Amino acid sequence: MASNEGFLKALLVILLLVTFEEAAGTTKTRRQADCQGESGRFQPRRSFVYSYEAVTETTLAQGGRFWSKLSCQLQVNYPGGCLLSMTVSDCTFSSVERETRPAEGDWQPLPHSSDLARELERSPLYFRQENGLITRLYPLVDDSTYLVNIKRGMLSPLQLKVKEGYVPDSESLSYLGAHGQCNADYSVEERDADSDLPIKMAVNKNLAECLQPTTDQSNSIPNGATQECNYRLKTSGRIDHVTCRETFPARPEDGDDARSSVIVQKHRLLHARSLSGSATINLDGTRGSNLAYEEGGGTPYEEALDSLGEEYTNEECRVKVGIESGFILDTQLSASSSYDNTTGPENGRVGQPSAWVPNKQNKRQWFQVDFRKRRVVTGITTQGRGNSNQWVTSYKLEHRKDDTADWTTATDEDGNEMVFEGNSDATTPVTRYFPVRINTQFVRIRPQRWHGSIALRLEMLACPRDTNCTEAFAGGMQSCYVKREEEADNGDNDDKDNDDFCKVEKWLYDCFEDALRGSNCPDDQEVELRNKYITTGAELVEMMCNEPPDDEDR
Repeated sequence: MASNEGFLKALLVILLLVTFEEAAGTTKTRRQADCQGESGRFQPRRSFVYSYEAVTETTLAQGGRFWSKLSCQLQVNYPGGCLLSMTVSDCTFSSVERETRPAEGDWQPLPHSSDLARELERSPLYFRQENGLITRLYPLVDDSTYLVNIKRGMLSPLQLKVKEGYVPDSESLSYLGAHGQCNADYSVEERDADSDLPIKMAVNKNLAECLQPTTDQSNSIPNGATQECNYRLKTSGRIDHVTCRETFPARPEDGDDARSSVIVQKHRLLHARSLSGSATINLDGTRGSNLAYEEGGGTPYEEALDSLGEEYTNEECRVKVGIESGFILDTQLSASSSYDNTTGPENGRVGQPSAWVPNKQNKRQWFQVDFRKRRVVTGITTQGRGNSNQWVTSYKLEHRKDDTADWTTATDEDGNEMVFEGNSDATTPVTRYFPVRINTQFVRIRPQRWHGSIALRLEMLACPRDTNCTEAFAGGMQSCYVKREEEADNGDNDDKDNDDFCKVEKWLYDCFEDALRGSNCPDDQEVELRNKYITTGAELVEMMCNEPPDDEDR
């Protein structure tokens, strides 16, 4: 799980975005205007509220399956003419790592999801629809590309060509959607018995053949990518609900980084209401765009990750990440090589009696820390080997945001690669602060010069966010559950149903539960936890699984 957890940070990229060349648009200042044709799928002077859900299943070439979900309510307002507006509300972002489809109770909220939801809900998206197809978008000028891209993905399935006269059982049409100008195969699956109008339709596309509205008409969608949408219609032509399934095969050229994904979007009409007679749409302050995804949008999750730590001062960003204390697990530490079983990366912790020592002495050796989620690191503390006269005198630091990104060497404010001064003896800790904060999941230390032999112990410093309730505690809690279940199975815990042992320290229980969800708990709980139980994971398991004395502080 450790090697893949960084991938959760990219899940929303696949959820709604396939990056393409930006279709440039200019700022528009205009008001409601007449248009050719009719809107078709929406009745004028009405407001339509849909529930929306997009679930993405992603499978990695190296193994592992991840799921992400975005849920919202969409409201489409149609005052008349051809201009409509869409607003979103009640949005939630969640994810889970598991091999089978998650049950409702398995989903866990993504970190920062409330902030992402507020951003997405902040402003409407105006659009022009003619004969059932969306022909133009008018986002606000200051709306971020990633926000508009998500709304494009939400809006795109709510278009379906309106055809005058009899609708044939099958035909092929071309129109612009979120994935570009695509050929679509329409088929009528059911008709109303009285009117003979379609009430169930299917629309299928080969997404790899879609053209992008750019000068080179390029398409980066992998071969074999498809979209299958199934519509349920009212006899008026209104879309009652639609389910779209998009399948993106893995790219062989991506090698070990290849991933395949299946995205299922569902819209269901909840209700339609009348609009007030004064309702209108004003396009002042908007820009013109089209329905195809724009390049460089990123995702709200990525944007939030990139802004981690901005609310903290330099003094606040001096929190130990937990290499020394054991909060960072042995499985999160790795190295290019080790001299023997007493000098592996698990010994590369400040305060340990030994150190990490590679089996070769050259600049190609490295020591790696995987935080398992993005952290904003601000400094590093190093030591030499406690039981020998060996230490590193200088080193470089490399980092990458997740397990799909390239390694980057830390630089100064001018972009020059930095070589950090290390230790001058084997025992004294030396701390170096970075001139530029580093937002990353992985760091690697590459020794450049050394005394006697490469030998390293270290601790990393970071901003407070996401430092709480680490995997060590989560592992301890899970072990405790296993032990309790075994006791119950063996008949050793007859009163298990009334054994609320985890709530003896309610804040500690909540902290563990948050760790299992991958989020964080309040800083004051972390401080209390550290002060009260300075402990290794094993000691924590013992503490949690044994009944506390009656007089223990609550």
